[in-house]
Amino acid sequence: MNVTAQTLVTDQGSTERDYLIEGLAKLADATPVRIKRQDAYEGRHDLPFAPEGSSTEYMALRQMAPLPLIRLAVRTACQRLRAGGVRTSKGQEFDRDLWRIWDRNNLGSRQRIPYTDGLVHDCGIMSVWPNKADKTTPIIRPESPASVHVESDPADPFRSIWAVKTWVERRNKKEITVAMLYLPKEVIRYEGEGSQQLAEVPDSRTTNPLGRVPFVTFVPEIDAVGNGVSLVDALMPAQRSIDTMRFNLLLAAQFAAFRQRVTTGYDPVLRDGNGDPIVKRGEDGEPILDADGQEQPIVRSPGRVGVDRLLAFPGELTKVFDLEESDLKNYVAALDMLVATFAAIAQVPPQYLIGDFKNVSGDLMVATEATLRSLITDLQTGYGESIKEVTRLVEIARGGDANELSDLEVDWSDADPKNINQLASAAAQMVPNGAPLKMFLEQWPGATPRTVERWMKDASEAMARIVAGDYAAIEMGPKPDAQ
Repeated sequence: MNVTAQTLVTDQGSTERDYLIEGLAKLADATPVRIKRQDAYEGRHDLPFAPEGSSTEYMALRQMAPLPLIRLAVRTACQRLRAGGVRTSKGQEFDRDLWRIWDRNNLGSRQRIPYTDGLVHDCGIMSVWPNKADKTTPIIRPESPASVHVESDPADPFRSIWAVKTWVERRNKKEITVAMLYLPKEVIRYEGEGSQQLAEVPDSRTTNPLGRVPFVTFVPEIDAVGNGVSLVDALMPAQRSIDTMRFNLLLAAQFAAFRQRVTTGYDPVLRDGNGDPIVKRGEDGEPILDADGQEQPIVRSPGRVGVDRLLAFPGELTKVFDLEESDLKNYVAALDMLVATFAAIAQVPPQYLIGDFKNVSGDLMVATEATLRSLITDLQTGYGESIKEVTRLVEIARGGDANELSDLEVDWSDADPKNINQLASAAAQMVPNGAPLKMFLEQWPGATPRTVERWMKDASEAMARIVAGDYAAIEMGPKPDAQ
């Protein structure tokens, strides 16, 4: 929903009115940039330049030129971000119950929404609110930066002092604009029909049960004054250069990738004895005119090229020669260079984008992953702080004390490529010598704190049965039938 900065609000509190107007104005002002970033992420790029009056074939190649690398770069990072649990000093049962709330809100998959918004729009958002139906399971939901503005404290940019959320509801075939102002102590609702003035809904003021602004921002790269940086903004110029080079490659492939035969001194127009062009005439004997109203002359066919055909041209001055085809390798080399530059800016291994794996050793593959791992570690650090704040709000929403969660840690699933044979070999050598098995299980592809806990429990139960004399607990394959 677009709300202009001139939207009027009528209510009794001047300070609250100012907050609402400011929040709606900032959402409106950010709309053009947000749309541009979203289009770039979704692959709707600005098309390469084409001169006015270009042919349909030329324009069709222009539509084929864009290559959606920005989306690939963002998704490459986000696909390696998956929080799998939290840890506190209160013990596993407490931690498991905290993470139950996360799972009940379907955040196993939805957590990627604020991660993606953070990279695309420089800020992702999550909200927390008490659940009237189940007080033990507060509501956690991703929010859109297009409809929520969170205001930072000027004196402390890392603390939120108020927030505005707006949306449109359809009632009785009318569109009603709703805006909510969230203060640490109060929540106020405003409504208005269409473009009419927003007014405070009578008796809508309620106490904020959290005592804090219920929105948490996910900013991947934040500076000292609280401003974020969009990865998409840095990638758009590199994306445009790639699209332009692809367009040039397609043009060369379409129009100049084949050897061309050229004739000079040949006049294809059929002429009479006086040298005047012979024009086409209709059944009524009148000359046939072209689109410009000029008489159309009769033109000889120069013939068709073929292995069993001979081209013959009248006129002693006619000459025939070839034009060499364009070397497309030059375009491909330039395109590969631009894609490699794009990969460096995005901190994505170039082989992800170019797809060239020839003569690449395993050690080199690991080395090219280093920058991506650094990016993921940095994102996990920043987003981890946001998840901690979400968890503290959850504890408040269910009636707990957030101050007791000062030692929070977030467990991230390990998404780095692993050689499971090397991992198993290391475990076989080190575990008998005292290394904890859990250390290796946590590095297993797809492992989460919950799955590791289940594996350790199963292993412990199997060992207990073996110690008790149940040697059938050793799973060594099919057991022989009893005679």
